[in-house]
Formats: sequence, structure tokens, C-alpha cells
Amino acid sequence: MKLEGKVAIVSGGGGRGNGESIAQCLAEEGADIVVVDFDADAGRKSSDRVKSLGRKSLAIEADVTDSKQITRLVQETIDTFGKIDILVNVVGGNFRKRRASPSQRFIDQTEEEWDEIFALNIKTQVLMCLAVVPHFMKQKNGKIINISSGNSKYCDPTLMIYSVAKAGVDHFTRLLARELAEHNINVNCVLPGPVHTPTVERIAARMIQTIPEYKGLSVEEYIEKYRTTRIPLKKELMPEDIGRAVTFLVSEDAKMITGQCLSVDGGSLLRVAS
Repeated sequence: MKLEGKVAIVSGGGGRGNGESIAQCLAEEGADIVVVDFDADAGRKSSDRVKSLGRKSLAIEADVTDSKQITRLVQETIDTFGKIDILVNVVGGNFRKRRASPSQRFIDQTEEEWDEIFALNIKTQVLMCLAVVPHFMKQKNGKIINISSGNSKYCDPTLMIYSVAKAGVDHFTRLLARELAEHNINVNCVLPGPVHTPTVERIAARMIQTIPEYKGLSVEEYIEKYRTTRIPLKKELMPEDIGRAVTFLVSEDAKMITGQCLSVDGGSLLRVAS
């Protein structure tokens, strides 16, 4: 197993989406997992699945927009496992705690919406790195993966705040990789495409309500139409595809890869570039 003996923190590791799949994929390759999530029940369930694979796991309830809670969770990880080898920053989204999504038109957006979505998507990653990087520097080794989004490359005004925040994640990754390279710390980024998750189902429901072209479709019909027309490989993108990409990037197979933003999207970005 490629990650035998490694300890990974996965923020946003609960639920049924990318975070949980990343935790599972890392565990399948031998890593012990600290599952961090603001939803305590989701975090425990994900942690139990890791344990069912024969790995050690710790579930920590925390809001990673709060530096004090991050300090606590990092110390709890050190106290339990004695080290940290891998940090995966998954927390993000276009809204918080399943409330209504932000205003689509720029002139209707509020300072509160910008603050909230930036905090959720980029502040979380910055604060987690600030807390964990000193440990990596001390041990002269570490792997960081920031989860961004294909939306950082698209030009969709209806997702303006989210897209701008994710573009910031991409550039933060490159800048951090440059600075930490001398300490033998790899920093990379994964840009998921339209992964079939509960979040995508909620987005699909919103698109059906707001875009005339999709009126009358069910959520399943919309997702099928989106996959068929917008993913060149014509295959459904699943959370485990993201988990496997992350697992590769934190393994020794990728020891010479840093500062890169890897799109895992079935070729969706090719439509933008072409």
C-alpha cells in the first residue's frame, strides 16, 4: 500500500461527496485518517467507514473558518497520532449550511455573501495550511492538496463569487508550492468537474428552476443531459475519481509534482479551451 503509516487530515471529510471519498481512497492505500467536519454525525460515519477498512481514524467536529478550532483539531491529531503527513483541504461550496444560494447578478450581491463564500472556500484552506505547515517544515516533509473547482476556469456570471474564490485557491496553491519547495513539501490542487454528489443535485434543481432550456426536466434527466452534452468522455464523474487523483498526488509516485492544478472532469475544460 502506497500510504502505509501515513496520517492524513481531510477537512470536510464527512457527508456523501468528495471529502468522504477522498478519506476512503487514502485509507485504502494504508493511511490513517482524521475526518474533520462541522457535521459531527457525518464525520463519525465517514470515520467509521475508514475503520472498517482496518485503518485508524479520528472524527473531529470543527468549523475550519475559525482558527481557534483549527488549532484544537491539529493538536488533537498530534496528540493521537504523533504526526501529520498529509493535509487535504476539501471544505468549500457556494453556500453554507444548506441555506439559499447567493444572488446570481453582481449588482444584487451583498458584502455578506462575498465574505461568507470567500471564508468557506479560501480562508479555510489558508487557515488550515497556517496551522499544519509548521509541522511539515519541522519534519521536512509533507503533502498538501487543495480542492478547487472547474468553475475557477469557467466564465459563468451566475457563479461569480464561487468562481472568483476558487480561482484564488488555484493561485494560492501555486504560490504556496513555490515557497515550501525548499522544505520538501508538495502542494497541489485538484479541480473537480461536475461530480455526481448531493451538491450537484441541489445545483441541478436550481438550474431547472431558473434556465428555460431545462424547464420540465427531473434532476436525474438534467444530470444525464449535462453529462452527455458537456463531458467529452461521456462518462459519469464520481467522487471516487477525485479520491483516486488525490491519492496519486500525495503518494511517492508524485514526489516531483508540485504547484500543479489537475482537472479531473472527463475533459469538460477542453470545451472551454477549444
